[in-house]
Amino acid sequence: MAPIDAANSRGLTVAIVGAECSGKTTLAEALARRFDAPWVPEYSRSYLANRTSYEADDVLAIAQGQYRAEAALTADESLLFADTDLVVIKIWWDVRFGGTIAWIDSALEAALSNARQRRYLVPTPDIPWIADPLRENPSDRPALHARYIQLLDVLGAQYAEISGSPQERLDLASRVVANWMAQDESSGLYQPNR
Repeated sequence: MAPIDAANSRGLTVAIVGAECSGKTTLAEALARRFDAPWVPEYSRSYLANRTSYEADDVLAIAQGQYRAEAALTADESLLFADTDLVVIKIWWDVRFGGTIAWIDSALEAALSNARQRRYLVPTPDIPWIADPLRENPSDRPALHARYIQLLDVLGAQYAEISGSPQERLDLASRVVANWMAQDESSGLYQPNR
């Protein structure tokens, strides 16, 4: 893991996590536009492009790539949106291979204990399933959603569930993020770019 330096220790990272085909990417892109902030795409999309299968080593490489991609942007950005983070990869690992992997657990712990605030938006899987070669669990989305909520509770992470139409999701998520920013700014933890 890369050490967190003073330049990226302040600010807010909002990770959008949840079950497959729950609108994470759409929400991340829309929030980035609305707040004029960068977003980190889901690394597995580029990593697994043109592949029909993957192994445990691939999932670890994806976790490390996602972590690096996010870390590269936090140095200069006070607000950052992440389409997926290590919470998603931790659940993916457990569902696909069972158990946990030490690197993911320690990197996630470091991210959550960092001075940089980290919050989560969890879109509900109440939108239609769209087939995609990288999606594996069309009938397990409600159970996966429950796993995300349970893990975030166990981690003590601050999160909000987001549901409704695409516009309702964007409006609700925008209000939640604005409230988080206001809380963090009043406490001195969030320092907007000036």
